[in-house]
Amino acid sequence: MDKETIKPKKIIKNKEAKNLFQILIQELEKENNLNDRTLMIVDNIVLLEQLKQEHMKDIKKRGVMELFKNGSQEMFRENKSVDKILKIVEQQRKLQAELKLTPASEKKIAEVVEVDDFERF
Repeated sequence: MDKETIKPKKIIKNKEAKNLFQILIQELEKENNLNDRTLMIVDNIVLLEQLKQEHMKDIKKRGVMELFKNGSQEMFRENKSVDKILKIVEQQRKLQAELKLTPASEKKIAEVVEVDDFERF
């Protein structure tokens, strides 16, 4: 794939999401793992990032807890954006694992561990 032509989809407007796109593309190129399938996963991760940023703006605006009114009842409840962010982060982690771009993926075994003399006995 030609690196110069790879850009985030037009729907991606958020700066953080665009930056994440570039980071993921660079990492996949380093691993020589950039293809149509991995690009589709990157697009999904970046779309999730954009959604996550929108929910974070909502939390900054309305707070973690929000006043909920139901007729004459008033109570505080958790802002639904908090739960959505947690779900988005988990989904992003799963997609990054598919791309082998998680910290756990970096723990590749370089060599076989030598068995010491005690184990041989």
